[in-house]
Amino acid sequence: MSAAFVKCLRGRIYSNNNHCIKMNQNILKSAVIKTIQSVRGVKKFQFPITFENIVFPANNEFKLPPMPSKPEYNSELGERKFKETKRMIEARGVEEIHTELIHKQFGLAAVSGGFISSKDFTFIMERVNKNLIKNQFAIWRVDAPWLPRTKKAQGSKLGGGKGSISMYVTPVRANRIILEVGGYITELEARAFLSYIAERFTFPVEFVSHDMLEERRRNEQEIIEKNQNKFSWDNVIKWNMQNANSWLSQYDIIWKGKYK
Repeated sequence: MSAAFVKCLRGRIYSNNNHCIKMNQNILKSAVIKTIQSVRGVKKFQFPITFENIVFPANNEFKLPPMPSKPEYNSELGERKFKETKRMIEARGVEEIHTELIHKQFGLAAVSGGFISSKDFTFIMERVNKNLIKNQFAIWRVDAPWLPRTKKAQGSKLGGGKGSISMYVTPVRANRIILEVGGYITELEARAFLSYIAERFTFPVEFVSHDMLEERRRNEQEIIEKNQNKFSWDNVIKWNMQNANSWLSQYDIIWKGKYK
C-alpha cells in the first residue's frame, strides 16, 4: 500500500470518499499492469531431449532385414516339409520371455495373441525402413514364419485330406514385443508411423515405450500390495467358491482369467 493511499485514508489530502475509491482503483490497476508486463516477458521452454546411453545394434544393421517367406529345410539332416493343424495353442496365453524392450526406447507389442504372415512382414519392413533416417534403427523381435497354413485349390471337392501348403505364419502371444525402434528418435516421431503400422495386423497391437512398460509394472505391483478385496481369482479357485472348479477351464486357472 502506497503512502499516498494511506494519507487518503487518513483524510489528509482528500476529504471525499469517492476520490479515495477512485485513487485506490487507479493504484491497483497500475500494479496489475506492471505485473502482467513482467510475466509476459518470461518464456517457458521445454527441456531439450538428449540422446544418452543409446545402445545401437552390434551388427551395425539399422534397417529391418527381409523375413524369409518360408523356412529352409536341410535334407541331409532328414528335414522335410510337413503339414500341421492351425495350432491355436501357439497364440494362447501370455508371453513370458520377450516382454521387455532391449534398447529401452520404443516398439510394438501384441495386446492379444495372433499370427503374422509373410505379407505382413514385407509391408512392415517397407514402411519402417522408409521412415527411418540417420542414426535411427529398427530390429525384429519375432521369429521368421515357420508354422504352415494349408489351402485347397478353388473348385476342388471336399475330402481327400489337407490341401497343399499355401503360406507360413509366425504365432505370437499377448505382450510379445514384435519389433523395436531406437536411436536418435523421439516418442512423437516413433508413434507417428508405428501407430499406423499397428493397424496392419489382424490382431490388436499397440505402441509401447520403456517408460510405459515401467509405469504399468509399478501400477500392477501397487495393486497387488494395496489390494484388500479377498474376492480374488486365487481365493475363488482355492476355496472353490460357487463351485467354480466345475466350469473354469484349465486356461482360466493358469492365467487367472486375464487371457484366453
